[in-house]
Amino acid sequence: MGKRRFEFELYRINLTQAELMLFEEMNKPISHKKDIVAILKHAVQPQFAAEFSGTKNTFMWAVRDFVQYLDEPRGPGKVYGLTLAKSVVETTGEIVTETGIEEGVSELEPPLADTGHLFFYMERHLMAVERRSAIINSRWRHALQDILKASAHELGYSGWVEFEPVPRHQEIIEAFRSFTRLTRLRVILRLPNPELSRYSRRLYNEMHEGAIREYLQDMKNPRGLNKSDGKLPHATAEIAAAGYKRGEVTLEGVREGRRDAVRTGRAAARGRIDETRDYVRGLKDLAKTKEGQRITTAILDEIDRIAPAQWQEDNS
Repeated sequence: MGKRRFEFELYRINLTQAELMLFEEMNKPISHKKDIVAILKHAVQPQFAAEFSGTKNTFMWAVRDFVQYLDEPRGPGKVYGLTLAKSVVETTGEIVTETGIEEGVSELEPPLADTGHLFFYMERHLMAVERRSAIINSRWRHALQDILKASAHELGYSGWVEFEPVPRHQEIIEAFRSFTRLTRLRVILRLPNPELSRYSRRLYNEMHEGAIREYLQDMKNPRGLNKSDGKLPHATAEIAAAGYKRGEVTLEGVREGRRDAVRTGRAAARGRIDETRDYVRGLKDLAKTKEGQRITTAILDEIDRIAPAQWQEDNS
């Protein structure tokens, strides 16, 4: 059997602000990449472990091994890594006792862990998460966001970071264009940063000038929305396609001669590099070596391939 190649899913790093700040003078917004990096670095502290209980198991999530990758060629401090760990601390089921078999709780100390590696491509506010079934098919995103939220709050930030799937390249735009008459487009947009296309820049400016962090767009017209490049419906689809959204995108209208509805944008784009998974998993020990930089560059090149950058704003 051949060795498993390294695969990952791609997520956009979005910034979220607390809805109500009673003591605003005691908090600070997350406004620079260095703020996000500080939160990532602080999150490895053991007090931020997050616990989730299922039907039979109780899981403990934690992050460890903060590391900075790649000084060149994409510039200093642009790529960071964490290891996300999931441990089963309690399992409910049948256990063997001295007198028979009965229902009980088994505890492991220390518990075994499944781990997955995270790469933070800060130049583009993107995160690649290793595709490991024990991690990716669980509540990893909720757990990671809870951990980073606790880290941010302890550092005095009034907001936190959340992760939204970046869809396969052109998935949302292809769905948008597939309608001969688009009668409805619904999506919750987040303020884009740092990437925009030339078509979505005006909508970004309006959101930025209005201090709008999230914007519910629910456009309807039974005669059909204007789908021309740069118009509001198209600009909205462009921003959503880059991962600056919350949840799915809903499109309704007529295509292929009949009424249809499409919900898209929930699945993350997948990347793959021709390095074995075990080799990449040891990357943190090679971070500053030429070999480590070669592997990291390969990961970033694959990210750029599956989610091409269109326009970037310097937000250091």
